[in-house]
Amino acid sequence: MKKIVLILLFSFYATLYAQDLQLSVSVNKNPVLIGEQIRIEFSIKIKGENFKGPNFKDFRIQSGPNPSTSSSYTFVNGKSKSETTTTYSYFVKATKVGNLTIGSASLNANGKQYKSKPTTIKVLKNNIQNSQNNSKNKNKKAISANQLYLKASVNKTKIFQGEQILVTYKLFTRIDLASTELSKNPALNGFWTKDIKVNNQFKREIINGMAYNVATVKKALLTAQKSGKLEVDPMEIRTKVRVQKNNRRDPFDPFGMFNQYSTLEEIIKSKSIYIKVEPLPIPKPLDYYGAVGNLKIQTTVDKKSLKANEAINFKIILSGTGNLNLLDPFKVEFPPDFEIYDPKVIEKTFNGKDQTEGKKIFEYLLIPRFEGQYEIPSISYTYFHPPTKKYKTINSEKIAINVLKGEKVETSISNITNKEDIKMIGSDIRYIHNVTELKVSGKYFFKSNLFYILLCIPIFLLLSLLMYLKILAKNEKDTIFQKSRKATKIAQKRLNFAQKHVINNEKELFFEEIEKSLWGYFADKFNVEIAKLSKESIHNYFNEFNIQEITKKQFIALLDDCEIARYAPSQVQNTKMEEILKAASKIIIDVESQKK
Repeated sequence: MKKIVLILLFSFYATLYAQDLQLSVSVNKNPVLIGEQIRIEFSIKIKGENFKGPNFKDFRIQSGPNPSTSSSYTFVNGKSKSETTTTYSYFVKATKVGNLTIGSASLNANGKQYKSKPTTIKVLKNNIQNSQNNSKNKNKKAISANQLYLKASVNKTKIFQGEQILVTYKLFTRIDLASTELSKNPALNGFWTKDIKVNNQFKREIINGMAYNVATVKKALLTAQKSGKLEVDPMEIRTKVRVQKNNRRDPFDPFGMFNQYSTLEEIIKSKSIYIKVEPLPIPKPLDYYGAVGNLKIQTTVDKKSLKANEAINFKIILSGTGNLNLLDPFKVEFPPDFEIYDPKVIEKTFNGKDQTEGKKIFEYLLIPRFEGQYEIPSISYTYFHPPTKKYKTINSEKIAINVLKGEKVETSISNITNKEDIKMIGSDIRYIHNVTELKVSGKYFFKSNLFYILLCIPIFLLLSLLMYLKILAKNEKDTIFQKSRKATKIAQKRLNFAQKHVINNEKELFFEEIEKSLWGYFADKFNVEIAKLSKESIHNYFNEFNIQEITKKQFIALLDDCEIARYAPSQVQNTKMEEILKAASKIIIDVESQKK
């Protein structure tokens, strides 16, 4: 009986305790002035976890959630009691006037979820004439427009569609900044955008006889995608300014050696810039594909004499300045007896002073099927040249190809292997047989010897095919293993060739050899087809084989350095080439040791 009573009492007090638990919310002041800082706390008298904050729709969060836990211990009338309180606090500011609601927050404790009740805060207009705000405004007046501002600038305000401009956002300050934070990034609608890496450290500049600390916040190349009046919209930055407090002179600090400072939040933004984009002249040439800038064209093949059914590597190289990033493959007329595969597009560009420079390569795989003398005709390509406001046409050289007679290759369409066989089809009357083989009446094909032979042939062919596929898979696996195992040796051999280029001061050949070494090593080590080589495939395969993130970034960065060094108009010293050679050797060893 006593046990039952004790259980009932325990359940009663436990229920009372559980009912007493709730996630409460408190606000340090209500009503408040717009722009005034508010402290909001969510607390529960137990240890909680998995806190989910409320929706601060009409508030700007300055800090939070800031978790804290406190414990208390009491001893009354010979009984001890301990209590734990979990608190999550926010510091916020209202963004508009009115009765604003803060939604419910939630957390988990003792396997249950607790929710707070929504809270309403009354926000009033800020009376700037009260004495407290007047003292703040004295500090704010010290922060004038010529002391802190954000400026956007462009190198051109009138361009043609497809032409590039350079936009630069700079922060100018003559006061002490505690911090800066990007509040609104420009959308730049109507432009294709490519950001340029900048050094955003502050530098000293003299502007109109006044010294400023200036930092470049953003720099980008913009390519106009349509004609009309386009807006380079503003950038917005939230800053915290360190301001000295204007207190009365402290009698214990007569010389002001221990001045106190406060921080004020300032939101600054640049002005909009409008760009007039002219449409391209009409009529457009038939061979115009959207290129704008100053371009050259070149075509190359890896061999001019080969056997039928062998492959040719044919490249169209467009180089120069302009919107190279946006150029797509275009129609090319090849000899009709050539089998043509879709081109692989290789982009080797860098950001120049005020436009994109470098080259774009369209690499085709061509297979001539029959012997003979062929010619890849001159390729005509037209681009628009903004300085002259005219279309210019460039032409490549013709390339003669000598195709020798190749080995017979059976295709899925027919067993014809050369032109002579094709010419004979349908050129003569088929021979009519004058002897007919008759069959004896009553003798059936079913259950004859020929019937059983033909019945067994498909089974035999199926078993042979399975054995062949098994042998083929084993050989392919062995080939991939051997290729992967030799990848490092081949790469090191290429690096040795690169060392000779360092000695002979052959810069472009050196970086080309380093780039080939890295791409070749990656392709062999991870069994990647040449057509699928890209920086994205490096990401995918390195992640799949658990290559460390820092190694992946170093590998890609080294490829970027080689591309830029090959095509950028800069002088590279031998010491720099030696450093890149050592870095290439090291990165291959790192990948080799980390590949699982």
